[in-house]
Amino acid sequence: MTKKIIVCTNYRANPNNPSCMARGSQEIFAALTQQLAQENMPITVEESPCLGFCEIGPNLRLMPSGTFFHEVSDKKLSLIIKKAKLFLKQQ
Repeated sequence: MTKKIIVCTNYRANPNNPSCMARGSQEIFAALTQQLAQENMPITVEESPCLGFCEIGPNLRLMPSGTFFHEVSDKKLSLIIKKAKLFLKQQ
């Protein structure tokens, strides 16, 4: 089964409604894609229209059925890469 990371890139134009893209998820998506490629990890990164949890975004999730990450920033990417490596070893 293909393993992947999905990143919420939902954008809401109303500033009173939080959204992951308004909080930088597009930049997280690009940085994560680049780091996984540099480490030659066999995991894909895909955009998702919404993962819920909008008030604590940006959000991403290891798939299938893996860990959710909330309030993701560049500072959390190394932790996410480590978790993804462990996730790849799982059956």
